Parts: sequence; C-alpha cells; structure tokens
Amino acid sequence: MTETSRPLIIESKPSRSAPKDRSAKRLRNRKILKYLLIAFVTVDAIMGMVLVYVLFLHVPYFNLQQVDVTGNRRLSKAEVMEASELEGNINLLTVDLSAIAGKLKRHSWIRSASVYRRFPGQLIIEIEERTPRAILAAGKLYYIDELAEFFTRLLPGDPLGFPLFTGVSPEDLKARGPEIQEMIRMGFVLLDLVERSGSEVDPVGISEIRIDLDEGLTLQTGSGKTVILGKGDFEEKIQRYVRLKRVLTQKGEWNNARIINLDFEDRALVRSEKSHLQG
Repeated sequence: MTETSRPLIIESKPSRSAPKDRSAKRLRNRKILKYLLIAFVTVDAIMGMVLVYVLFLHVPYFNLQQVDVTGNRRLSKAEVMEASELEGNINLLTVDLSAIAGKLKRHSWIRSASVYRRFPGQLIIEIEERTPRAILAAGKLYYIDELAEFFTRLLPGDPLGFPLFTGVSPEDLKARGPEIQEMIRMGFVLLDLVERSGSEVDPVGISEIRIDLDEGLTLQTGSGKTVILGKGDFEEKIQRYVRLKRVLTQKGEWNNARIINLDFEDRALVRSEKSHLQG
C-alpha cells in the first residue's frame, strides 16, 4: 500500500469541560435543595406561629382582667371606661389600642390619650384632661382651656369661678371662631398682666372681659369701672392705668371714674359720674 492510500486515523480525546459541567450541575442542585428546605422550614414555622396565635386567642389567660386609668382628675374611672367603649371578655392580643385611644380623645374633657398592654391581662389608659382657664358666654356658657379652645358647655353644678368672656353671639361663634379664639388669647395675656400688677388695677378684681371683634377688649372691674383696652400694647396701657389711678386718687376723683378709655397712644380718657375728665 502506498503512503498516499494509507487510511486517515483521527484520535478522539475526551472533553476537558465535562467534569466541570457535572460539578456545576451538582452545585446548582444542592442550592435548589437548600432553598427548598429553607422554604419548607419557613412555611412550617409560619404555620406553627399561626397555630400558636390561634390557640392563644382562645386561652382565657390572655383575657382582659384589669384596666388602670391615670391622669384623670375631673373624670371618674367609670366615665373614662365609658368613653373607651371597652367590652368585656376581650382578648388582650386582639384589642386595637389606637382605636381605643381615638374613642377616648372624642370626649370633650380629654385632650390626649394613650393605651398600653401589660400581659397577661391588663390595660393601662393614660389621659390628659383639659383644664378650664375661663368661661365664654355665647348664648350658652362654654369652658375655655389654656389654648383658648371652647371645648364643652357648662352643666348645672359646674364650677363658675373663672374669668368670664362676653360680647360674642352664637352666630359669631359659628362664623368667626378663629377670630374669637385669637381675642381670647389676647385676653389671657391681659389677665396675666393684671394678675402681676395685683391690687394696683382693682382690688375687687375683673368681673368680665368683653370681646368686640372690631374694637378689641374691654374690662369690667368688680368695682363697676369699664376699662377700654383695644387690641394691643396691653403692658403699656396697664402701666398708664396704674399711673392714672394714682393721679385721680390724689385728686379724690378715682371713685367717681366709671369709663376709662386707654386705647390711645399717649393719653387716657376718663368719664366720671359727674363730668368728662382727660388724663
């Protein structure tokens, strides 16, 4: 046989990438098994927790047994409980704390409320009550708190020993509520100044603060004097009032003064029982 007719023999060598492919496949299968195992364990854990939770819901151990109320001064515990609308035989795990707090804050005397759980069967209700600072007469009598909010009507037997704001109609209260609140805030500033001045203003005290939404505030003193103050510069006007009182007292005319208008920049007008004075 000649060299040119010799058969061609091709040697087949094994592929070097086959072992690598098998190794990657095994690694991928192990990861899949791992993820499946984690998924099964997670589902089992969740199902277990759900089962435990459902069991707890029917265990009397977590039923509400005691409610403690703090922060109430005017309201009784029974009134707070009534406002919370809590029902008996409820499970502490299912009670909606925010819903209870929301119901409590709808009560006119409760400014804020917080509700907490204490396992196994106790609820703690913390409230902050509104504190009356004055009374507003607007057809009916309303308590006003320190934020100048008229929050509830007075009922028979409620205390009356607070400064009285007048001059407001029920229609004004509906249509111009924010303006009235601002005037009451100014009234609180004025009352604080009067309190600091002590008996220099009037030893009998202030019986009424009249609101005029256009003109401002007017004081009615216990001794029968009307003091017109307007809408600002109260500290300077009170000082002017004290000086005027001293001058008229020295002249023997103070007891006759009935209307004192201080709503000027540099003077005061006084109307007495006998004549019209200027100071």
